[in-house]
Amino acid sequence: MIIIAGSPHDRTIRHTVQRARQRSVRFRFFDILRFLREGSFRWDFQDRRGRLSYGEDHLDLPHPSISAVYLRLIDIADRVPPEERDGVTARMRVLGEVLRDVETKVVNRPGRDMSNWAKGYHQQLLTQCGFAVPRTLVTNDEAAARAFIAEVPSVVFKGVSGMKTIASELTPDRHPKLSLLGGCPVLFQERIVGADVRTHLVEDAHISERILSSGVNYQYDHGRKTFEPITIPDRVAESCRAYAAMSGLSFIGFDFMVSNDGAYFALEANPLPGYESYDRRLGYPISDALLEHLSASP
Repeated sequence: MIIIAGSPHDRTIRHTVQRARQRSVRFRFFDILRFLREGSFRWDFQDRRGRLSYGEDHLDLPHPSISAVYLRLIDIADRVPPEERDGVTARMRVLGEVLRDVETKVVNRPGRDMSNWAKGYHQQLLTQCGFAVPRTLVTNDEAAARAFIAEVPSVVFKGVSGMKTIASELTPDRHPKLSLLGGCPVLFQERIVGADVRTHLVEDAHISERILSSGVNYQYDHGRKTFEPITIPDRVAESCRAYAAMSGLSFIGFDFMVSNDGAYFALEANPLPGYESYDRRLGYPISDALLEHLSASP
């Protein structure tokens, strides 16, 4: 049996639950929202075993019937009334510690790879694993930004943190706003013209899709888009495996731009991929691989 742990409002969690039912995979859903709001816990850090509970539901870890936990951890401390925050924060801390420490397989363990929250550092790690990355500058200095823009033919910009952000083209009409940089650093990056490729790595399986669109960011492009399954080059797959080995992650979503001459440039390695739309278009190979990985014996 596997544990699917997350929010019932999360589309990725709902998709995983639906596919587990369709494939007759034995699972239990663990509602992280309920645990954070009302749960109780007992955990022995020396023996690395204990119980997580909410209502009448109890989850004992480790347990011989549980092969793995699929986790999409969320923090709701900033969404609850002030009088509830201390309790939510304490449960969040314990839940993270338990799922980092338990001997049961967890996909992916909390805190295993946090580099995505620091874009410049994240790009260094991608380079160390053999990926090519676009020329990038993270700065809050207007002069440095203008020098980068003068050197790079086409530039996109986006936020620096790990929060979801939309990459936009830096058109000339936006140049006057560079004077605002002193208040907030921004990531400037060379725009690679070509196709987007999303690769999901599940243990040793690579499942990839090529996306063509007219916009800078296909996810927010309402024009015509085309999608097709592809096989990424061996050298790119090798770098994906190197990143997985370095990070300790077994389920990763890699985003690439592929130039018109076929060169792959890594944009991001996502340790918490929302994979459901890719999975549906491709005929469910990602969820099949994920459920098989979760169900396999350690």
